[in-house]
Amino acid sequence: MSDWQQKVNDLIERVKAWRQSVLQTPPQCALISPLGETLSESLDNFVREIYELARERAMEKAGKHYIPDHSEIALLATGGYGRRELCAFSDIDIAFVPLEEDDPFVDALLRECFRLIVTVFMDNTDLKVGYGYRPLSDLPTLDTQTQAALMDARFVAGYEPLADELQRQLLANLDVLKFIKERERERTHAYQRFHASPLVTEPHLKEGAGGLRDGHTALWLIAALNRVRTDKAWRLLSEILPADEFQAFREGYDFINRVRMWLHLTAQRRQDVLLREYHHRIAVSACKVPGDEEEIVREFHRRLYRAMESLHYTFRVVQAHVDEAEIPLEFGFARKGNFLLLSNSQTLKRETQPPSNLTTANGTPQFALKLMKAFELMQRYDLQPSAELLKWLKENAQRVSEIQANPEAAESFLAILTGVGDAPYGRVLELMAETGVLEAYMPEWAKAARYVPSNAAHKFTVGEHVLKTVRELARLREAARQGEFPWVDVWNGVADEQVLFLAAFLHDLGKAVDEREHESIGKETAKQVGERLGLAEDRVNLLERLVRQHMVLLSTARLRDIYAPDTLFNCAKTVGDEAFLKMLLLHSFADARSVSELTFTEVEERLVLDLYFGVLRTLQEMEKVASVHVLARDRSRELQRALQDVSNEEIRIFCEAMPPGYLLSTPLKTIAIHCRMVQFVRRTGKPTVEVLQEPDSGFTEVVVCAPDAPQPGMLSQIAGTLFACDVDIRNAKVFTLPGDPPLVLDTLWVTSEGRPLSEAKTRRVQETLLSVLTGEESLAKVLERFGKPLVVPVQVRHVAMRNDISETHTVVHIVARDRKGLLFRLTSEIAALGLDIQTAKIVTWADIAEDAFYVIRKGVGKLPDHELPKLTAKLKERLSEG
Repeated sequence: MSDWQQKVNDLIERVKAWRQSVLQTPPQCALISPLGETLSESLDNFVREIYELARERAMEKAGKHYIPDHSEIALLATGGYGRRELCAFSDIDIAFVPLEEDDPFVDALLRECFRLIVTVFMDNTDLKVGYGYRPLSDLPTLDTQTQAALMDARFVAGYEPLADELQRQLLANLDVLKFIKERERERTHAYQRFHASPLVTEPHLKEGAGGLRDGHTALWLIAALNRVRTDKAWRLLSEILPADEFQAFREGYDFINRVRMWLHLTAQRRQDVLLREYHHRIAVSACKVPGDEEEIVREFHRRLYRAMESLHYTFRVVQAHVDEAEIPLEFGFARKGNFLLLSNSQTLKRETQPPSNLTTANGTPQFALKLMKAFELMQRYDLQPSAELLKWLKENAQRVSEIQANPEAAESFLAILTGVGDAPYGRVLELMAETGVLEAYMPEWAKAARYVPSNAAHKFTVGEHVLKTVRELARLREAARQGEFPWVDVWNGVADEQVLFLAAFLHDLGKAVDEREHESIGKETAKQVGERLGLAEDRVNLLERLVRQHMVLLSTARLRDIYAPDTLFNCAKTVGDEAFLKMLLLHSFADARSVSELTFTEVEERLVLDLYFGVLRTLQEMEKVASVHVLARDRSRELQRALQDVSNEEIRIFCEAMPPGYLLSTPLKTIAIHCRMVQFVRRTGKPTVEVLQEPDSGFTEVVVCAPDAPQPGMLSQIAGTLFACDVDIRNAKVFTLPGDPPLVLDTLWVTSEGRPLSEAKTRRVQETLLSVLTGEESLAKVLERFGKPLVVPVQVRHVAMRNDISETHTVVHIVARDRKGLLFRLTSEIAALGLDIQTAKIVTWADIAEDAFYVIRKGVGKLPDHELPKLTAKLKERLSEG
């Protein structure tokens, strides 16, 4: 055994002994000494030893690449560990911060640190480690929950200047108002989930009102407001509160921490709810002088609730303090209360000519752009304009005409139009109309704003009608988010929300020119506006189609026999594809509902929906009977230009193997990548993995091509590996290509912590997937190595199997509470029933996942109807286990 391994073994033994001593600590000790600090200090020492051991091993493996003050990392304690408030069964949260992301020594050091932390803490004790990879480049895009944890961060080991730089960049890039609003929302949701008053008989000591999170949030808000670390916020809090109230907060905060530690040690598990059964025991433990036990319990209650009331009151005071503070925003604006104003109470005046000093470096009129930015900020943060600002916007509205073709102004307008931000949809857009800014920015709308259509069914002018239309469109989006049928599936098919909202805004503006030709005139208007806003050519084309054909479903439903095959076929030919059909349906409902309250009855709604489902079915049938050879021939000509190294015959075989919908809807460059992957697997027999990242996309695309396994379960292997890598699957497309052997071509759209994968995570995903798919490492071993469970507990709300949705597949429909690893568990259990997943549809709304799996039995096909009840019950039973 090497000296290094002996050091590791010695460390493991000391950690195990220390952990046993912690678990055997008498609970009353938690009430008389700061055990949280003691635990944190002990862990600090262990983590420092791990770092030194990892560095020693990294030097052996990659020392030749080490560059001082360059090839460095820092290990930071975050969360409760960072605050030195660890309880006996708390997670140990550690942030790994690299100075350089593409450095061989840094990669080796990170890998060794991670491996040792898992080995020492997780493999040999019951400790759970929450770890985060936090390169400096990720700081601007972190979610606010992670930002809060890093504001609590404390340097433990490694390169200390890096820890200081992380804090500096974190605070410098912090969106203060967004951070404050999301932390306040988090408290509101916690109150709804647990309790909104401190005076409950079984309080949640961490998340409920009066719990520690009230104290944490008060400090986070102060820290964010002043752009300082959380530990600096204590002094600032002492300046806000009277001395006696600040002292009560400190004592209450300390007392609740000690009670929580006592509870963990007593329950011998993570227990944050102080159940009634514990009240007498902890009261007696806390009492220093024996006496009447009933009075001792009452005194404990008085102390407990005084502490919780102090924490809750302090949070409310800080919340009010932050609300009254003037928070600087971009472009010289500020927020005070719920109002947007110019920072430092700058004087607002009417401007007739742009001063020379109000032009940006690229020549954009700064003053005019500031007008548009005011509305974007109101939309983003749900703010009202101050009275003075409102008058200024009205007086200077015409200046916005100067930036009609400005890209930054276009970005702001589209954010407002699609409702990006906290403001209720439509309020800011209507304010733009009321102040004259919309008229100046969008002259096409101005021309139609006061136009009264000849059709008496219209209650509003054209300008107001299109504003109502986009508002109705937003309501349909919200209905989809709430899980309403059929809007969940329909909205899931929307390819471009911005284009859909813009089409709804523009669709009737042509009426001001010629009502009878308003669709064709509207198409030209859409082209002009789309190009002026800087949309890409394909997006402009989609915008034109939506405006030109926005009446197709409504007019067909009203004037044609929607059940006649020729009606459905002709409508399907006009629409062309499912994605466009879904966008048209949404547009049709929003448009019709905005004419007046009486024009779109439930009967008409039903007719349009029946037409939609009929056309949808027809499109699917047309795909099945359409000549794949024709599609393959058309695509082959394009692919041959992109794939010089692949023969025409191989391209033809690939195209014929893929469903027509894939060939029609998948971008050519993506098809080219898939084709190369298939040819690689055919030649070598080995799996391959590609990770694709489109600019401006919120997702990363992971594509896996491999020989199909004899037994079902390939998707569960992939899902399990991604779960191990802390990657969330947002959607999946699964294809099985015929041949000897058959191949799988699976595409998964993924994120990590709500964002596309970093370069480092991308490499980890590729390497781990290949190791599992080649059999180099079992999935069970990978899950163990990354500290993930082999069986993920799930909360299932609905399971059904149906044969009436697809002619060729049985559809398994599952609704469950969303959590990391859910898809892995679901696909594993489906595979365990001997079912092969051919297609997976994944939808997540808030914390609910609704998944549909199109399955067959290998070599058999669709399941017999009589087997479905038994298989459904069996699947429910399997999912309820573990």
